[in-house]
Amino acid sequence: MLSTIKNFSKPKKILILIIVDFLLAFMCWVIFGPPFSAILEASFNIRMIDVLVQNQLNFIFPSLLTVTYFYFSGFYRSSIRFSDSRDLISRSLKGSFVFGLTWGGVYLLEHEIIRNGYLLTVFFKSLLISFVFYGSLQISRDMARLMIYQYRERKYGKPVLIYGAGSAGNELYHAIKNNKDINVIGFFDNASSLNGSDINNIKIYGKNKHIKKLSDKHKDLEIYLAIPSLSISERRSIISSLEKYKVAVRSIPALHEIVADKKKMVEMQELSIDDILPRARVKYSSISLFGLNVMVTGAGGSIGSEIVRQILSGNPKKIVLFEISEINLYSIRSEVETVKKLEEIQTEVVGILGDVKDSNRVREIILNHNINSIYHAAAYKHVPIVEYQENISEGIKNNVFGTKVICDLARELSLDRVVVISTDKAVRPTNIMGASKRLAEMVVQSADSQSVTTKFCMVRFGNVINSSGSVIPLFRKQISEGGPITITHNEVTRFFMTISEASSLVIQAGEYADGGDVFILDMGNQVKIKELAEKLIYLSGMNIKQGKEGEGIEIQEIGLRPGEKLYEELLISGSEIKTPNPKIFKSLESFPDEDTLSKVIHDLESYVISNDVLKIRNTLKNHVEGFDDGSS
Repeated sequence: MLSTIKNFSKPKKILILIIVDFLLAFMCWVIFGPPFSAILEASFNIRMIDVLVQNQLNFIFPSLLTVTYFYFSGFYRSSIRFSDSRDLISRSLKGSFVFGLTWGGVYLLEHEIIRNGYLLTVFFKSLLISFVFYGSLQISRDMARLMIYQYRERKYGKPVLIYGAGSAGNELYHAIKNNKDINVIGFFDNASSLNGSDINNIKIYGKNKHIKKLSDKHKDLEIYLAIPSLSISERRSIISSLEKYKVAVRSIPALHEIVADKKKMVEMQELSIDDILPRARVKYSSISLFGLNVMVTGAGGSIGSEIVRQILSGNPKKIVLFEISEINLYSIRSEVETVKKLEEIQTEVVGILGDVKDSNRVREIILNHNINSIYHAAAYKHVPIVEYQENISEGIKNNVFGTKVICDLARELSLDRVVVISTDKAVRPTNIMGASKRLAEMVVQSADSQSVTTKFCMVRFGNVINSSGSVIPLFRKQISEGGPITITHNEVTRFFMTISEASSLVIQAGEYADGGDVFILDMGNQVKIKELAEKLIYLSGMNIKQGKEGEGIEIQEIGLRPGEKLYEELLISGSEIKTPNPKIFKSLESFPDEDTLSKVIHDLESYVISNDVLKIRNTLKNHVEGFDDGSS
């Protein structure tokens, strides 16, 4: 019977609702309106049918008007399942007042003489009928919802504990309660005022031992963190305390994300790196680039594309996206054009295919578009790939010779500024990639020393989170596949910063440039990669596999890759100079004189042509401070 009603067509369902509402209105009118009052007054000596006929107008007109309002207001088009929504409650309440007050008006019009006291009595009786009718409507919808939609238990849905019993937690509950794949088993909130309370008949837990019991009872328990007003440190503290229970944790956006990114309050997301790692967030500062023509090399890469996004907010006259990869160029250009339309930005965006090693092509683009500043992010950056014997020459050509092309042309054509993206791997490098980037830094420093008008600087920083090749997306993928998580060494540590934070600081650092500056970003403390892997496993609701027979995700140590360090450094000289931004420092670092550097570049050019890898390595060892790749 219930399944048959559930499968009725929409017109049939509406007809049933209209009939039910007529009956409810009739019941309220009979008991609290004139019929029952008249029978009581006559000591039950008159027939009910006579009373009904006599008073039919003050029922028919109000009930027809009420049902008409319900129909055209959309009350009947809404699902019974969501009849407790704020909008439908409002319509139900308005319709009830239409019924009660219209009855009072019609009833008064049937009398020729009305006394003030009687008028007040009828008014209060109208309110009473309105409230009773509203209560009857709600009860009827609740009963229908319980019988049709809630008669089966949620035994198989994913067990979820909502952490936070405030407005955000309640809103989240209402957003997911009708999802058959989710079974909300409770709320958690340690506020003493909520101790022993419940929300929608769901218990609020308040002690950590309750989480332990629930995690033992529900092996696949997930916790949804629903307190957006928490500070980052408070969120991190809560998430850290949940690690030991080995439950999967997800979160609604923090308040600053809701405001800045226009995210929905109930939008669930994976834990961010801020939730997991002990680090201080970078404060964003927009830089005005009004009226400038800016070129970004490697514009489709992880760093280059984010620099493009943030430059766009500085309202330049034109951005030239220079990229060797067609698909990467298409991707970032499409994204930027979409943002332009949404934000009504007038900046001209030009996508150009090209290679930074091609001097004629770069010169053509700079002249054609009257470029003022260049952000040089084009580089080969993945250590194992550049370290491979057959890729070493290409790494030198792209990272060193490509940077030289940019610097030489910028100086020749008198550009305002060149900002080069570098890496912490350039400091006492143990691999070809790092050595090539340090040599590229020397090229930048030398170019600045010979320049009169153009300011050159470079910005050095460590790992950026979620960039191509970053360990975090790799770890998430490995966990989703059941493991193992692979790390190169149990003691390996790395700096971490988000792509958007690093890009913001790169742009700000460019504004501080006096010429030849080596800027270093404060990336906080280094983090053990193994500890990061453990946190991600626990906060995905899984155990760490101990031995071959245990259950969970195994962490495998596979050994350092060629050229890989246990830890990273950002300084060569060991001295730092403060800038107006506490997250940005300058380092004073030496570089070869022009003649020496020219000879090094000339030698490398000849070795690259002949692909003499041994001579390339020896040249780098002789001229890059601290370079030791372990080869003899």
